[in-house]
Amino acid sequence: MLYIPFFSRLSVSEYQGMLIAALFFIVEKLLRVFLLVFPIGVVVDYAPSWIRPPKLLAGARPEPEEEECFLDDFNSFAEIMEFWGYPYEDHLVETRDGYLLGTHRITGPREEDGRRDSSAKPVVLFWHGFMLNSECFVCHPDWVNILPFRLAEAGYDVWLGNSRGNKYSYKHMRYSPEDRRFWNFSIDEIALVDVPTTVDYILKETGAEKLTYIGFSQGTAQMFMALSRNKRLNEQVDHFIALAPASTPRGFENSVVDYFTKATPHMLYLLFGRRRAMSLVYFWINLLPREAYVAVLDYCVNLLFGWSMRNLSQETKNIVYWHLYSYTSVKAIVHWMQIIRCGELQMYDDEPSVYPMWSASSADRYYRRCGYTMGPLTHWNNTYPLGKITTRVSLFHGGADSLSSVDVLLNDLAVVPEECVCFRHYEHMDFLWADTVGALVYPRVLALMGVNETAANPEGSAADEIPFPEIGNGPEEETGASRSHQHQRTASRNSVKLLGLQHTHVLTRRRMSSSVSSVCSSSLDM
Repeated sequence: MLYIPFFSRLSVSEYQGMLIAALFFIVEKLLRVFLLVFPIGVVVDYAPSWIRPPKLLAGARPEPEEEECFLDDFNSFAEIMEFWGYPYEDHLVETRDGYLLGTHRITGPREEDGRRDSSAKPVVLFWHGFMLNSECFVCHPDWVNILPFRLAEAGYDVWLGNSRGNKYSYKHMRYSPEDRRFWNFSIDEIALVDVPTTVDYILKETGAEKLTYIGFSQGTAQMFMALSRNKRLNEQVDHFIALAPASTPRGFENSVVDYFTKATPHMLYLLFGRRRAMSLVYFWINLLPREAYVAVLDYCVNLLFGWSMRNLSQETKNIVYWHLYSYTSVKAIVHWMQIIRCGELQMYDDEPSVYPMWSASSADRYYRRCGYTMGPLTHWNNTYPLGKITTRVSLFHGGADSLSSVDVLLNDLAVVPEECVCFRHYEHMDFLWADTVGALVYPRVLALMGVNETAANPEGSAADEIPFPEIGNGPEEETGASRSHQHQRTASRNSVKLLGLQHTHVLTRRRMSSSVSSVCSSSLDM
């Protein structure tokens, strides 16, 4: 094909994708202006009856008598803690480059009055995913599906971190959020500065020597990055538990959007700017009725990632979707798109090649590693050496998760994961919010952490009667084989646990332990 300077940098399909994206943002901005002039209540009143579902009339909300409604409008970590009755503390962690990271601490079980227990407790740190904050771990309407609470009941000192720029880390010692310099960070700064600084602060505050780290999505990627570059951090983190690990996402389900991810970073900056990303989301959250907002999000995640979100009930969605978005930088989005484009967990590339990588296939990566490029190699962008990680690692991923690429991750890691469990019907967000996550996933996490299930589910608790989905047996051919971390590395690469599970009816938390024992697992060749 004839090479035309500048214009041949992208393919015809990529130009089409960029045009569609540009049209979307133009239409969205015009629609926002229209709705500011004509409030949505007026629009609904004058709209034809066939496009006015009863639930959306006059911004209808769930009925007050429904139990889940108490959580509907909670907008802060503090409100959620007060609702459940857990003692908590707010901490500020200052990074060396001036960001103040809001960090939360659950100091004990619900029965305690908030005073610190002087006895030493094991410490656990949770970290959220991309465009989320610490609320995502505690906003589920069912207590049994909130892992930090279960660990607090079991005697853990529970901490929840927040990345720079989000809802709880929206402060800098020198720059305001209106200053472009405030948003000049990628995932590199979150991984190499925010994470180790927070770990240092927690260990100093608690007096502990080590802690357990539980990350979700980007919270796993940033820890893989941090551990690969920080030898001291490997000594401080005793166990790294990765929920829905997303080190090298395969891309987007929608072909147009997938093409768009291969655009140059400068194009992305033209669309999003150079400050906070997707601030328009807050406009729509505040404008749309709850059911409409949930429907729009369901459509968007299905379009982008192919997720059905079928493992979340409508009642759960009405609550947890309220906490689905928090600020991050456009530069962080560009960084993720560079990772998706190249198929490697790499550092942010300030000057990507003018010749695009047309796909992220293994052949492309092979030629890059061998020094072959489509154009002049002006510089080499470093990848994160995951083979240097020595911390104990456990992986929990979903078979229906389009963002997970555990096979690539296993090949890059030198350590043999203590657990590598695949829940074949689970999608990405299910590891936070599925109605069955407390029965299928969290008991295995608790077992890895040496937690007695009875301690994590105290008898006589106010949450004893919370409905809980029962675990059904998987296919008959599945067996209870379990992989030990003592196996040889070659054997572990070819064996992960596959759970084929479907819940059949509900039960109380008192029956949870006996149901979990009915889970069946089998080996899966990677």
